[in-house]
Amino acid sequence: MNNLFIFLILFSLCIEHTIGGEIKLVLVNELHNKVLAIRCKSKNDNLGDHDLRVGQSKRFEFSDNVWKTTLFWCNMWQAPSYRVHQRFDAYRSKWKRHLDPTYFWIAREDGVYFREDELYGYKPPVKRYDWNHTAP
Repeated sequence: MNNLFIFLILFSLCIEHTIGGEIKLVLVNELHNKVLAIRCKSKNDNLGDHDLRVGQSKRFEFSDNVWKTTLFWCNMWQAPSYRVHQRFDAYRSKWKRHLDPTYFWIAREDGVYFREDELYGYKPPVKRYDWNHTAP
């Protein structure tokens, strides 16, 4: 009976690490005097349209689906013209990942930066995308 109890505890910990855990997605406006418009979606969820003033951020929390096929993509536009923009995959499921990660996408004048905070550490932001410019 004691061995069964230990097995169930270990099994539940493995399942939680494989399936569960909250993912945090944070979009941050570090532009100079510009509003940042954001929209994030997945196949099944629309996280809505949001306008972030300079220094503001928007945080979303969700869990992976059981099949590990969760994908959220985001669009960012710089106001007031909304012609400077970027679309990117903000989160894609992984079978093996750190528990409760936080993914930061940071809008700066020269592009979109990414930073992942883990339970045991912090990584500095890295530029992932240049802005796309739509002709007037």
